[in-house]
Amino acid sequence: MAGVKLSNISKVYEGGVTAVKDVNLDVADKEFVVLVGPSGCGKTSTLRMIAGLEEISKGELFIDNQLVNDVAPKDRDIAMVFQNYALYPHMTVYENMAFGLKLRKFSKSEIDARVKEAAQILGISDYLDRKPKALSGGQRQRVALGRAIVRKPKVFLFDEPLSNLDAKMRVQMRAEISKLHQRLGATMIYVTHDQVEGMTMGDRIVVMKDGVVQQIDTPLNLYNYPVNKFVAGFIGSPAMNFFEGRVRKDDRLYFTGTSDGMNLEISGSLAPKLEPFLGKEILMGVRPEHISIQDYNKGELDSTATLKVDISEPMGNEVYLYFASTAGQIIARVTTPVDPKPGSELKMYFDTSRAHFFSKETEYSLLLD
Repeated sequence: MAGVKLSNISKVYEGGVTAVKDVNLDVADKEFVVLVGPSGCGKTSTLRMIAGLEEISKGELFIDNQLVNDVAPKDRDIAMVFQNYALYPHMTVYENMAFGLKLRKFSKSEIDARVKEAAQILGISDYLDRKPKALSGGQRQRVALGRAIVRKPKVFLFDEPLSNLDAKMRVQMRAEISKLHQRLGATMIYVTHDQVEGMTMGDRIVVMKDGVVQQIDTPLNLYNYPVNKFVAGFIGSPAMNFFEGRVRKDDRLYFTGTSDGMNLEISGSLAPKLEPFLGKEILMGVRPEHISIQDYNKGELDSTATLKVDISEPMGNEVYLYFASTAGQIIARVTTPVDPKPGSELKMYFDTSRAHFFSKETEYSLLLD
């Protein structure tokens, strides 16, 4: 296996449209890195430049410490798994998996050994004589994975490989790809628009927006220490709630919403970092899981607000509560057994010790040094 290095990589299409701008990324040997972001953010263009399917407009790309800008895709020693599986419909599973090895003039015995080994790893040994049309979506994706595995490449590239699967199969295939990474000890770069996939699979995640990398970090650091409002809102499900307001001070520090009268005491541990912004307009972000129904038995901060229920969604072990407010919709994710009627009011506690604060002008975090 090998590492991958992107140095100031950019992609500009005809007409001057910049899809990717100055991406710098070091993927270590055997690392699993996930590129996430909304549609059109440049993640697939970045992956295709690594694969050699798109020409690099600017910058340098290294695979295994070798500059590969002008190296043909077939000579980069990478294997790519596509969203639509890209299987040959007239070939059997065995023939699909063996095809690339035949082109590279491997012996029949070597091809047979590699195909059967990959089939055994992926649990598709019983399907080797079938055509793709006789397989389910999950089985086809395993065949596509098998075709990549038999190559034993330096780097595996995945372009939204689970998008065409149903929800249950996506969860299963996520686990299988993660186990495959551990078993092969492979370098993998994975593109998805689904941040849950990224959070559950990646050693590190690259968050992109408009062709620009916003943050590169571990899943937990992205969740706990987002550098800006975009990352904070993109990572986490349901998405973070945002409120406009000001920091004010009585005997303690408070966040006062500018549109809905919200008045929340700020955790004392955050006070030193927010003192410089007294009286200034800022943004506060609170994740749905950090808003709970007030427990009067707890000696909590004065960080409550009475909110009117708009929709209640029971999810089994938790409930999503949607509240209507002048600041827009507020979502809480609570574990308290509750089924309130629309229009009823609940006193909700905001855990400001877990809140995030951002500059209204730049949208960058006010809490990070």
